[in-house]
Amino acid sequence: MPSDKARVSFRVSVPKGYQAVANGTLRSERTKAGRTTYEFGTRDPIPTHVAQLAVGHLTEIKGKGPHGLPLRSFVDSSKAKAAGPRVALVPEQLKWVEQAIGAPYPFETYGVLGVGGVTGYALESATLSMFNADYLAQPGTDGVGTMIHELIHQYFGNAVSVKTWDDMWLSEGHAAYYTGLYHDSKGQTKLDDFMRDAWQFDSEERPKYGPPGRVTDLNGVLFGTNPGGAVTLYALRQRLGLPTFQKIEKTFFERFRNQAASTQDYIDVVNEVSGQDLTAFVNSWIYGAKTPPFPG
Repeated sequence: MPSDKARVSFRVSVPKGYQAVANGTLRSERTKAGRTTYEFGTRDPIPTHVAQLAVGHLTEIKGKGPHGLPLRSFVDSSKAKAAGPRVALVPEQLKWVEQAIGAPYPFETYGVLGVGGVTGYALESATLSMFNADYLAQPGTDGVGTMIHELIHQYFGNAVSVKTWDDMWLSEGHAAYYTGLYHDSKGQTKLDDFMRDAWQFDSEERPKYGPPGRVTDLNGVLFGTNPGGAVTLYALRQRLGLPTFQKIEKTFFERFRNQAASTQDYIDVVNEVSGQDLTAFVNSWIYGAKTPPFPG
């Protein structure tokens, strides 16, 4: 279940020339008889499906984030130099996310992991988001929204995990919503246009995948919950206004940090902060057989 959370630790021994990396921080490193043994561990509980261990020819890139947060990224050594500019974006991205959500980054460290042989997807590994090394090595900033998407998951999905797969929209919807907000802040795509595309996709595909809060197709856990969840949050923002919506987001995150939350938990926060009973409104977006009209 995605609600399963634990503090995790790894102990791995590798031959000379190889590097091991895992979630959390490096607790010890010892070399003996040509092999190096690494021990990594997390300070905070994480969902077990985002535990990560990688071994390979990796180059470490260190840095500092907001509030002195230690950053450590690892990239396939053949791509490390080219990936430098994108890895260098992480401190600014962390600062932007903290301001957007209104809460400090929740874990003890962060970084990105660039590996070969993985194509077509990224993963929000706790404290160490994983990408294809070729993606990190691309020049320019086109497409860096994926980095924001995985960073948002450190808050929603990892620090605040979901109770069941039917609650996955709380994770994927938040990641997609803030990615749209990031594009808007950078003058790339207006938030309204981003959300209209999400609404259009959800309107067309909801019959196939099911509503974001009760997916009926395995692929819908990702493809259905991303756009459907994002436009649900946007609909709340449009109905309540930005200040109230931001207060809902911050309250929800702080209340359920290091716990697993359900859709009802989120609705309870919406009703409490807004002073209104919006249960039916949220349910229409999350559970309705048809996508409601575009917000506003």
